[in-house]
Amino acid sequence: MPSLGKLPAFIAPMLATPAEPFDSDDFLFEIKWDGIRCLAFIEDGALRLRNRRRADQTDRYPEFACLKDLPPGTVLDGEIILLKDGKPSFALLLSREQARTPLRIQGLSKAMPATFMVFDLLYENYEPWMNRPLRERRVRLAELIKPVCNPYLQLSDGITGKGSAYFAEAVRQDLEGVVAKRLDSRYLPGQRNDAWLKIKRQAEVVCAVIGFVPSGPNDFRSLIIACEHEGELQCVGKVGSGIEESLRKKLYQLLTQRLLRKPLIPCTIKGKWIAPGLFCRVAFQERTASGDLRSPVFKELVVRDEADASHSPAITTIPSVGSQGKST
Repeated sequence: MPSLGKLPAFIAPMLATPAEPFDSDDFLFEIKWDGIRCLAFIEDGALRLRNRRRADQTDRYPEFACLKDLPPGTVLDGEIILLKDGKPSFALLLSREQARTPLRIQGLSKAMPATFMVFDLLYENYEPWMNRPLRERRVRLAELIKPVCNPYLQLSDGITGKGSAYFAEAVRQDLEGVVAKRLDSRYLPGQRNDAWLKIKRQAEVVCAVIGFVPSGPNDFRSLIIACEHEGELQCVGKVGSGIEESLRKKLYQLLTQRLLRKPLIPCTIKGKWIAPGLFCRVAFQERTASGDLRSPVFKELVVRDEADASHSPAITTIPSVGSQGKST
């Protein structure tokens, strides 16, 4: 444990497990903010911002200098977001993330200021709070940030009890989803368990499988998929999450039976290519401006059997074991 007057260089953020909507008075339900996870360390009159991959974000967001007004020895967990019309815009936040020069960063911080949406207290006065229950951490967190009184520092509010209705309202407002946190839970750095649950809004689309990324001689890492974008069939990325082991062998056989030398449509992804006939249902969070699927999750495989060309092709659905349960 760090001695008094010294904070750890980094704390791995606690993670959430996918779940379905539910109600419980034992949980706090917060909005799942569509941004970049960030920990703020305040010590020696200075601020350090670290994302979940340990990268330094301090100079990229000068508007967060207000966090220096918090007591020394404080560590906060939260999300960097950029609001447009009152809602988080991940696309606009990416433009902030891609800024490199100090002049560009300063200009964007004034034209498109970000918000640090804070939701947990890890340290106060150089003493860890992570073993205390969430309900205590939240009360103290609200007390700590209130005197700062800055629009770029906000508390992620929430409700207890009616999580299903809260999620439905988040979906109605076109937000990413909800995070449910057990009120008596400790903060477990880097761990993912049922104390924190993420309930995400997802859309679904049927994609053509145009290829795959190999993994060794007899397996694959992900499927390369395509679907309609602006009236044309376009490669929209890769999907590997959600494909259960019980399906992989069958799917690999189907892929290798259809090998082609070139992709059916232009694609910059490196992989192996297959003839038409395989389709899959994919859940995703949103589409980027270029048409790619963000956070795609495999739900089920659809095989078109065209052995008898004189009849309409039969469609056989092969669901993934995980398609009826939780997704990432």
